[in-house]
Order: sequence, then C-alpha cells, then structure tokens
Amino acid sequence: MGRRGFATTISRVAGGLVIVAGSFYATLKVMDYFDRGPPLITIEQATYGANCAGAKPVNATQRVAKVCDGRISCNMLISAPELGDPAPGCGKEFSVRYRCSWEQSAHGQKVAAEASGSKLYVDCQNPS
Repeated sequence: MGRRGFATTISRVAGGLVIVAGSFYATLKVMDYFDRGPPLITIEQATYGANCAGAKPVNATQRVAKVCDGRISCNMLISAPELGDPAPGCGKEFSVRYRCSWEQSAHGQKVAAEASGSKLYVDCQNPS
C-alpha cells in the first residue's frame, strides 16, 4: 500500500468514525427525549415596567407561571389593565426568565416598550 492508499484508508476510517459517533450522539438525544419526556417550562421571574426609572416594577411571575409552567411552549397576552401600571406615561418593557427541564442555564426574553398588547411566546423546544 502506497502513501496515497494509506491516506485514503485513514480518511475513510476517520469518516466512518465520525458517522458512528454522530449517530451514537443522535441516538442518545432521542433516548433522552423519550426517557425524560419533552423539555418543560419553569418560570423563574417575570416583570413589567422595570425599565421605568423610579417606578416599582410589577412582579408578574405568578401570572406567567400559571400560564406557562409545565408546558413545552406557551403564549401569553401582556395586558397593562391586568398587570397594573407602575409608571403612567412610561413605555414599559416585559421581561421573563425561565428554565427548561434538563437544562442548567436559564433563558430570558424581553418584550420592548410598550409591551402591553404584545404577546409573549416561550418555547422549550427552541429556547431563545
């Protein structure tokens, strides 16, 4: 076997190993999904109006948790009449921090001012 034949053999072996390793990793991910179930949302914190200087932001954690906790994804309409207005005349942001089961790190989303009337979408299949 010449140098060229040896290099070709090594390339094929390496390529085969990459395919086997990738297939093994993919199989583990699929098995994890079925063993643990789909990733579910846990809301850690949600606030409305934290961007308004001098105002005490609304703690919306329980409200968002009621809609989203234990689900794969959720939609919620952000409503100033329901949340309250901590700073009249200031356009308020809405922010949420959440975890997806199986993951160590938290994810966050922010809806820019004025958030009232906007929808918040949280998704643990494709977290932001």
